[in-house]
Formats: sequence, structure tokens, C-alpha cells
Amino acid sequence: MIIFYEKKTGVIIGTVVGRIHPKEHLKMWIGDKKKTERIIVNWKPYRFFDQKGKRINKTKLKKDKTYNADFEPDTKQKEIFKEFDKKPMRVYDFIVDIKSKKLIKKEGSKKKENLLA
Repeated sequence: MIIFYEKKTGVIIGTVVGRIHPKEHLKMWIGDKKKTERIIVNWKPYRFFDQKGKRINKTKLKKDKTYNADFEPDTKQKEIFKEFDKKPMRVYDFIVDIKSKKLIKKEGSKKKENLLA
């Protein structure tokens, strides 16, 4: 997911939904580049399986074979992005903390849920 937000307020103004972003996505922008910023979170494989479903150690992967994998968001806020993967509109329940660049739940949003549990 790519999240575009206002630099001064942290208000999210738009997104590009997805787990892996090609070069074309990375060239996209929403809003005025002088007034907006973005957070880019790609998903990375962390567990690999052969075609029969048997788990394979990453060091044993061979280039000429096809594997399946489990993916997770490549960010410290994994649980929030897993939730966005299921319900992308939930991103608008958050703002970006300007200093830390972390997502924080908006005051007054639907009941506060512990997405980090």
C-alpha cells in the first residue's frame, strides 16, 4: 500500500492499494508534491513452500523451481497493514504522525480497537 498524506497535518488524502508495487506505482503521486508525502509499504515473503505444501528453508530455494510463500508487510506496523489488506478503507481511520511517520488512530474514529495486539 502507498499512503499519501499532507505534510503539515498528517491527514491521509489517498492510497494505492496493493502488496507489491511496480515502478509505475512508485511514479504515481496524489496531490501537490510540495505539500504531500507518502509512505510505501511492500509485502515480503517470509515463509516458503514447495508445490506439495512442504515448508522449505529460504537457503534451500533453487532458481529453476517455483515456490509458494506467505507474505507479510515490510514495516514495524505489520498488524495495521494486515488489517488494511482486508479492509483498505480503514486507512482513513488513521493519520500519519509527522515526526515518526507512524500511523496513529484518529480521535473520534469508530471504537478504538487494539490493532497492535
